[in-house]
Amino acid sequence: MSLKIMAVDNDPLIQKVIRALAVPLGHTVLTFDDSLKANQQAEKQRFNLVFVGMPRPDGLELICQIGSSPLSSETIVVMLSATDDIELLRKAFGAGAKFVLPKPVAAARIIPMLNAMESPEWKVSSHAARLPVFTEVSCKWGGRDFPMRSMNISETGMLLQSSHDVELGKEVSLEFKLAEVRASLNVRVRTVRKQGTDRIAMEFIDLAPENQSAIQLFVMGRLKQLTAPGVFSDFRTNRLFTQ
Repeated sequence: MSLKIMAVDNDPLIQKVIRALAVPLGHTVLTFDDSLKANQQAEKQRFNLVFVGMPRPDGLELICQIGSSPLSSETIVVMLSATDDIELLRKAFGAGAKFVLPKPVAAARIIPMLNAMESPEWKVSSHAARLPVFTEVSCKWGGRDFPMRSMNISETGMLLQSSHDVELGKEVSLEFKLAEVRASLNVRVRTVRKQGTDRIAMEFIDLAPENQSAIQLFVMGRLKQLTAPGVFSDFRTNRLFTQ
């Protein structure tokens, strides 16, 4: 599959490297050193993949703008980062980036990613993917705490195991930890489905940016298991799980 790629960076060398790696594989690459012009192009043309390496705040703003474009609902945005600043990485995910790739850009990182996007496994949407996570959850409603245990999580909700019955449509608060991203979350959820007598599907309601970022970090870290081994081993996101 031929990919339509946009590379946005004020370093001409990075633009050249991405073009030199992608074009011989049959992909189309447009390069920009101006975030405004890049956003104008994204509003007119659909891209499969966008690399954003502009320094903040331009880079984060561009990611948000691309994410809000009707043409970009399935676009994968990769931030190119020259820093290990975890807070910046969280902001990048909160803005809509799916991956953060460290600079300098190298063939060993770009080519496996392009190959992965052509594979059947890549068709799995990170937004819909449910990944196993087993952690204790405190469910609060009516002034009481009810212990539960999570079975899986996605960017949109959780499946919980519980001996307590919660009526469909009920809104409650959940407190739990995602150890891999060192985050403690307090979120509002709504009961949307029951499975058998002891499993309850909960949908997140109005996630705060920091909670959304933590969940995205966790999900993307686990999604590497759905692609060829080692495809994302050099991505900065995965390093967050081993520090």
